[in-house]
Amino acid sequence: MTEQEVQPFVGKAVRIHLADGRLLAGTLHADGGHGHNHYAVVSDPVKPGGEKVTEVLHGAAQITEIEDAANDPAAVE
Repeated sequence: MTEQEVQPFVGKAVRIHLADGRLLAGTLHADGGHGHNHYAVVSDPVKPGGEKVTEVLHGAAQITEIEDAANDPAAVE
């Protein structure tokens, strides 16, 4: 995907499909990088009392599909 396609989802709960076959769910954050944005998908702890889980993505190119997950409690940070 392109940076322009991903931008409308920043700050929202999403499900992201990656080129390597992984699926991430959480709130999408963005930070400007060197020629591309750095994205972080942050989700709630896997177990109670744990720390939030963060996956950092370097640019939008590795994202194959992104969808709104506002109605999915597992994706809302």
